[in-house]
Amino acid sequence: MLYNYLVKGGVQVYEYRRRPLHGKVALMDDHWATVGSSNLDPLSLSLNLEANLIIHDRTFNQTLRDNLQGIIVNDCKQVDESMLPKRTWWNLSKSVLAFHFLRHFPALVGWLPAHTPHLAQVPPPAQPEMETQDRVDPENTGVKP
Repeated sequence: MLYNYLVKGGVQVYEYRRRPLHGKVALMDDHWATVGSSNLDPLSLSLNLEANLIIHDRTFNQTLRDNLQGIIVNDCKQVDESMLPKRTWWNLSKSVLAFHFLRHFPALVGWLPAHTPHLAQVPPPAQPEMETQDRVDPENTGVKP
């Protein structure tokens, strides 16, 4: 349903067709990019354990833009209005219900008992003692032990 709004609003939507891809990329202007696995919506950003990098670098952005253009040309299909599902009363009702449920989902989850991740701190690995054959004789090299 989101495609309806985007395509009718003049946004060019391309679907990657080679294989499932979980990664997300966004470019803004010529100096800002984000790359990662998070969906860019409040639900995903507040509840899911995913990560994105935000990059402020014109050279990186240009390289990423060039790579994406190649992927769009070779591996994507542009979504046009003929591919969009027909807007029926039933589809619109499902869309509205899903939207409002997801909009309130973070508050609903807040009613559940809190849980904290069970993380254990791991001590750093022990430093192995230097073997006698690895030691350097300081008198011959000027290196301190």
